[in-house]
Amino acid sequence: MVLTAQKGGGHRSSSDAIEKAIMGSSPDTEICSFDALELYPGYTGDEKGYISFTTRFRVLWKLFFEFTSLFSGMSNFILYKVIYKRFKELADRENPDIILSVHPCFVGCVHKCLKKMRLDVPVCVCIVDLVKHSRLWHDKKSALTFVPTSAMYDLLLKKGFQKDRVVHSGFPTKDNFDSELKIRKTEISTPNVLMVNPSLKRGKVVLGFISAALKHDVDLIVVTGNNKKLKNYLEKRLLNAQNVTVLDYVFDMDKKMASADVLITKAGPNILMEAVKMRVPVLITGHILGQEEKNYQYITENGYGFRCKSPKELGDALTRLFANRCELLKEISRNEQACNDTSGAGIIAEKLLGFRGF
Repeated sequence: MVLTAQKGGGHRSSSDAIEKAIMGSSPDTEICSFDALELYPGYTGDEKGYISFTTRFRVLWKLFFEFTSLFSGMSNFILYKVIYKRFKELADRENPDIILSVHPCFVGCVHKCLKKMRLDVPVCVCIVDLVKHSRLWHDKKSALTFVPTSAMYDLLLKKGFQKDRVVHSGFPTKDNFDSELKIRKTEISTPNVLMVNPSLKRGKVVLGFISAALKHDVDLIVVTGNNKKLKNYLEKRLLNAQNVTVLDYVFDMDKKMASADVLITKAGPNILMEAVKMRVPVLITGHILGQEEKNYQYITENGYGFRCKSPKELGDALTRLFANRCELLKEISRNEQACNDTSGAGIIAEKLLGFRGF
């Protein structure tokens, strides 16, 4: 049983990658992939509440994130009380041999539910945050905890996790993000720049980043995702702009990434690791407060890109990347080629299938 979040989100993308890897190795394995948010009373499957919380009320979300992380024991107890009835119905119906949680809100509370039900079902955890992450992920009773980076592996050992229960798996990215599909270029005459949700602030801020990029000789694709209001705003403001295309939700992000020379985006872990896997240098221009706010450190410290807090910084970074026939851009791409943190799905699948002889 895989406990994830709804279709289209980062949790879903990671769990999809893991599930595909499991089925590739063991086609007869039965997988119950469940949107764990449905365990909450009144959940409708609508993501608007979360988006509004993290964008319009950013500081409030930050406070909520920090509070639930700091008081993780109390948070897990409340979650356990909220989900127990529905979780028991789910577990009784599916009778899982092993549970994998790809969401921090369904780790400690799931352990509590299983204890009350007197079920000895191993719970494994896949952490899909890169640097800063909620303590709700942490439960030493978990059979295995998969982590995306060596730094997080060392951190959990320092916190008292048993070495044989923590696995530095790397991040579970989808296999269609494959550097072998990257369009090879001997020379980059006009760089292709891909911009995906570069900021969670007002459209005017996004327009500022776009203007900074267009001061360079580039072909720019801007993806606004489900934010149709932003798409309409940008289309009106960029009516006469050259070499820029504004799109909403796309279903071929892997192909967009394959043709991109640079990615400009907020610090969502999935798209960051997809870019690294595709060897596309990353410029980070925004983040969700809380779980995403330190992801830039992973990118900058490993030489995979830069953090650009303003349009001016973005413009300066692009100038550096494109100078001397894109020498720095090519160097960053080589750094990304050496990354060992982008093939987590296969490792996680192997460990799960081998756990207790499954």
